[in-house]
Amino acid sequence: MKSSIKKLVTLALFVTMVFMTSCTQQGIPDDVKTTLDKYVEYWNTGQFEGIEQVLCEDYELLESPEYEPQVGIEPFKQYLLKMRTTFPDFHLVIDELIYEKDKIAGIWSITATHSGQGNIPSTGKMIKGKGISVIHFKDGKIKDEWIASNDLLWLIQMGYTIAPPEADSVK
Repeated sequence: MKSSIKKLVTLALFVTMVFMTSCTQQGIPDDVKTTLDKYVEYWNTGQFEGIEQVLCEDYELLESPEYEPQVGIEPFKQYLLKMRTTFPDFHLVIDELIYEKDKIAGIWSITATHSGQGNIPSTGKMIKGKGISVIHFKDGKIKDEWIASNDLLWLIQMGYTIAPPEADSVK
């Protein structure tokens, strides 16, 4: 009986050690974390202090559904200023990150109120949404971000609807 308990305890310790060593998430290096935190701050404030130390000169922003790259720091700043004009209280929170050398994948949440003027008339409605990003780094800076989110959900939360196309008349 004692040997069975001893074997069980040994097995439990072994499984625990394997689990802890194989499932421990690698920490994000401090310099990468600092760069990412500053990048998120740009999204949340629209203030771009030190952006040349955070983004590569040829930075690319690629968003669903087309993933047509917007290239350069200035286009990124203009995009973000337009977003923050349309949604002045836009707020991004990182929910989860996975880090591997030179890239981060993350799940994020946003909240925002459609209270500013943009491409569509302001509705005053709050939106909440989630998305996924993959960010690549080069020489300690952000090279690109690939964003997948649900724009349709945002539009529905703002009160827009989708109407089915009208059927063609049979001749």
